[in-house]
Order: sequence, then C-alpha cells, then structure tokens
Amino acid sequence: MHYLIDGYNVTRRDPATKNLLLEEQRLELESRLRIKSSVLLGKATYTIIWDASGGIGTVNPTGAAHRDSEYTRLPTADDAIVAKVRRATERIGIVTSDNELANRCRSAAPHGVDILPAERLFADAKPKKARDKKAPLPRDVGIPPNANEINRELKKIWGIED
Repeated sequence: MHYLIDGYNVTRRDPATKNLLLEEQRLELESRLRIKSSVLLGKATYTIIWDASGGIGTVNPTGAAHRDSEYTRLPTADDAIVAKVRRATERIGIVTSDNELANRCRSAAPHGVDILPAERLFADAKPKKARDKKAPLPRDVGIPPNANEINRELKKIWGIED
C-alpha cells in the first residue's frame, strides 16, 4: 500500500515538532520517516504532501528535497491529496487527523482508502526544542519491538549465558 501523509497536519499535532519553524517541521518528519517508516507503516511506501500554496517559509532551501516529499501550490495540500486519491489505481492510505480530508478521500477513492490518524505516527515522540539540531537519536530507533527476544534466542543457540 502507498500512504499519502498530510505533512503539516502531522507535524502540527506532534508534540515533538509543533513548536518548530516550518522548515524544521519538514526536516524532522522526513528524517523520522526515513528511520522509522517500516515500523510505523510496515512495508508500505509513502509520500508526504506539504502545503506550499501560501508561499510562507522556505520551500526546499537546499534544492534536495527528500524523494518522498512533494510540495503543492494547489489551493491546499488537501486538494492535492484528494486529486492523488482520485487517480489511484489501487487501495491507498491517508495519514491525517483532518476529518474533512478523510471524508473527501473516502468519497474520491475508486479502490478504497485506509485512514490512519496523524497521532499514530509519533504518539511516543518526546518534544524537541526548537532549533535543536544536535539532539541524539533515542537508542531504540530502528530496533524491532522483539529485539530482546531475538538476542536471547541467539545467545541460546550460541551457548552464551547472561
């Protein structure tokens, strides 16, 4: 499945990003999804849709936007998401807590749609201070939930005692 992520809907609800500058919100969400997308979305692919219609903030300042991000100058990012849903050739997922957008997508999806709330992506996130670019990643980022069990099994196989 492919997920369309309502970028600012996620970052403005996430306690770890809601107080950051817009550019920092984008960078933080893109970075987190690069690291944790398989845990959060499984084997699915995703595209983050960022609303750039107002022209506020710097869009893609380095010229190297993450390959899974798109900026829209349609009236809203919601309109861009609905247009993509309408053109989908298979069931599609939407990550948003915007009920109006969710309903529009349900109506437009020719093959059905799965709606995930924005909060699901980062429910365990801790707030990050604005402009704190050197904060270390938590030790468990990218580690599967059953990692300790796997380690115990390997120690048993290799005859290593705790």
